[in-house]
Amino acid sequence: MKSISSSVLLLALPSLAQGFAAQGTLRTPTHHHNMRTPNNDACEGDGNGSDAELLSVPASRRNFIGKAAATAAATLITATPAANAVERAVGAAESKCREAGNCLEQGDWDGAVGWNWGGRDRCDATDPLCGPDGKLRDAPPSGAPVPDVQGQDITDVVELKLKIGKTEEVVMRVGLYGKACPASISQFLALCTSDRVGGFATTSKLLFEEGYGAYSAPLSMGRGGLLTTLYPNQRLDFGIPSQAVSYAKSRNQAKAGDGFLPQPRPTAQDADVIAKEPLVRKHDVVGLLSLPSRGIGYGGTGFESEDEAYASSFQITAAPMPSMDKEGRRVVGQLMDVESMATLARISSLPTNKGLKGIVPGQNYGPPLTAVKVLECATTSTGTGSAEASGEEAKSSE
Repeated sequence: MKSISSSVLLLALPSLAQGFAAQGTLRTPTHHHNMRTPNNDACEGDGNGSDAELLSVPASRRNFIGKAAATAAATLITATPAANAVERAVGAAESKCREAGNCLEQGDWDGAVGWNWGGRDRCDATDPLCGPDGKLRDAPPSGAPVPDVQGQDITDVVELKLKIGKTEEVVMRVGLYGKACPASISQFLALCTSDRVGGFATTSKLLFEEGYGAYSAPLSMGRGGLLTTLYPNQRLDFGIPSQAVSYAKSRNQAKAGDGFLPQPRPTAQDADVIAKEPLVRKHDVVGLLSLPSRGIGYGGTGFESEDEAYASSFQITAAPMPSMDKEGRRVVGQLMDVESMATLARISSLPTNKGLKGIVPGQNYGPPLTAVKVLECATTSTGTGSAEASGEEAKSSE
């Protein structure tokens, strides 16, 4: 309350000063200093303090502070309903300028392009009741039913431990179709390894040993993995936004250094092997794990630098997404339990930080306003044949 009162008091002082000056109760005190500046000759008086421009009779400090405090208290009382409106997040800023038809004149871009999400009156993005439109819901979203396996063998289960914001920790358990898509699953298991040293690599291991002038590190979602892009209530896109940043953070450094080399995308030969794997099911339900058609590393536009090549590594559907079938993406697994589906519902309804992408009307995807980090990946084999074993059998049969 003290900080709010101080802020209101500071805001009230300029208007008070103007009012007192208009009433003649606030005067500018006269100072007589024998000081000259290069351009003050035209402004000098006779030096005896009787100039008409000089105001006398300074205001009483006690009266001034008393009036300021009274005005601040009144302002604070009238401001309380506005603060409650902010908590309710009714989107009043956009609605008001739309009714008046002056959103552009007011500089309210949210209202102008129809976002209905204003920074001044939205709900707290960390609140489970806060929806993607900035409004509070009556209850947190409930998870959809766990997907049916449709005859697919679950060879491995990866537990993704996630952190929403600064304190909230949640879990998603992903079952993998290792027998149907062994090459794709081998990539995913390498990226989601629980080994704090290993991970997904496409270069020589010599680069992992510093001392050769150039150095690198394998990729792991447990070391710098994030929810990079959120399509609210449609899909979640996970990856590693920057290999250099992840490398530096894993070593408590400010920068990766000039000698750091990011892991390049897998070779065209490896990508072709994955591209030939079967499409075992469509993106027709909530809770499916989806990889790019040519595998991890080929999920973006293709124009990203090698440092950002893995920013879109895998996605999870939050709704039936036939458009992902048209993109040629491959379903390689699914969420396994009710808790995981509830976590998916929670994350998929987070507000997004649209940023520069949001200048297109109706485009609401982007990074979540509340960061979602991958804290840890843990893999458990189900005993029905791991993806690595399936891959070895395929090679021996050739």
